Amino acid sequence: MTSPSIGNEAGATGTRTHFNRGRKRTPSRSLESASSLSDMTAVTITGYCDSAPTEWQLLPTFASFSLSADGSFPKVKSSKSSFIDLKTGQHETGIATGRCYRMYLG
Repeated sequence: MTSPSIGNEAGATGTRTHFNRGRKRTPSRSLESASSLSDMTAVTITGYCDSAPTEWQLLPTFASFSLSADGSFPKVKSSKSSFIDLKTGQHETGIATGRCYRMYLG
């Protein structure tokens, strides 16, 4: 292994050694996803929904909530101004203030 050489005052550059030249890259492996709904397992989750609304700012990040009092549209708060809809999987942004109903799943 050689150390990198420094160029002279004229601006000539030397050669640098690559320290990981002999290592081979391993391909990234991911889990296979289901190709259709018939390959997936149906899941039913029960939980409780508050009857009194909660302010959006007081809801902690990654808490589950619903915009309706019956809990029919479950969502998860992902940051101060966005949420993820659990039914559609869509990430929505642009919420600054409002009221929602906290949900307790399990």
